[in-house]
Amino acid sequence: MKPSVQIAKREIAQLFSSKTTFIFAVILPFVSILFFNTLLSDGVARNLPIAIIDLDHSSISRNVISQLESSPELEVSYFPLNEQKGEELIRLGKVYGLITIPQDFEVNLKKGKQVNIINQYNSDLILAGGLEYKAFRKVIGTISAGINIEKQRKQGISTQQAIVNFQPLTTNNHVLSNPFTNYSYYLNTGFLAMFFQLFVILTTTYCFGTDLKYNKGNKLLSIANGNLWSIIVGKVLPYTLWFMLVGVIMLISMYVWQDFPFHGSKIGVLVGLLLLIIANQSFALLIIALTNSFREALTIASGFAAVSLSFSGITFPIFGMPKFMQWLSQIFPFTHFFELLLDQSQRGFPMFYSLKSIVILVVLCIVPLTLGWFKLKGLFIKGKFKHHI
Repeated sequence: MKPSVQIAKREIAQLFSSKTTFIFAVILPFVSILFFNTLLSDGVARNLPIAIIDLDHSSISRNVISQLESSPELEVSYFPLNEQKGEELIRLGKVYGLITIPQDFEVNLKKGKQVNIINQYNSDLILAGGLEYKAFRKVIGTISAGINIEKQRKQGISTQQAIVNFQPLTTNNHVLSNPFTNYSYYLNTGFLAMFFQLFVILTTTYCFGTDLKYNKGNKLLSIANGNLWSIIVGKVLPYTLWFMLVGVIMLISMYVWQDFPFHGSKIGVLVGLLLLIIANQSFALLIIALTNSFREALTIASGFAAVSLSFSGITFPIFGMPKFMQWLSQIFPFTHFFELLLDQSQRGFPMFYSLKSIVILVVLCIVPLTLGWFKLKGLFIKGKFKHHI
């Protein structure tokens, strides 16, 4: 029996006998898939409660309220008697905005006067406040355009010309990140992949670390006839295959069950997924080689995986970071896999443009293991970590 096969069978047996390894490799990945696919299932915030004070009670003011109610982002929940009671609703968190329609609203509009509709919202709640403000601007802009165009038509101007007169300049927007403006599409893609690679690196660190913690390095080296490569292949390959299966299920949960948009190469994404797994396993081995104890290795491995989220461009674009941080972001496998995943799913880029990410992932599979090879070999010859804690 080849040493690597013997070690692989031993590793599979340990997977089911070790509660911690089983939790890292089996339980937590599926819990995270279920959790994140449920958390942002709607994708976009809807029916944000607002309050309206109608001081005019005219047909036009009722039309404004009807238009606001028809907006999918807003839900008119309160009609306070005065501004003080409305502001109290905002402070209590019962509503995200207070809209006040002034007296003589209809009369002043018919006289051709400019009328102000007051919108008060809580900007401390950046997401909810921003969506309320955006929806309010959209509704009021549409109503204003209708009034202006109708006024011009009464003067004998054609509808098409009235539209041009009202808005001589138009915009052609191209959203580069999160083009569907759907939080589920964008955030779930990142969070699911980030937690997936966290479990990969922790499982790898744990399965190697436990042997070295309990002074079993010599035994493994003896089984492998002194060949470190046989140990690595035997211990890593079962988890590589398992996490590849988990990763495919993760992708299916997004792009099949939840019907996330996908416009690129499926093969390219699967290759990137495999390289993400191997790269994180390679970094786990480097961390084990450079640390002095099992606890230290797990701490650094979890920190490395968690910090990769900040350097991936999800929370802050990479091109906006200082140059040093931009270069530092390139050492994290997750940065390149996330870029590949977005390019091939939401952006629909040809696979040619993702080759750079593939090449860098290949390099990140090789370099960490190469850097830690001799120290890792010495660690297995010694049989244990420097410290036992």
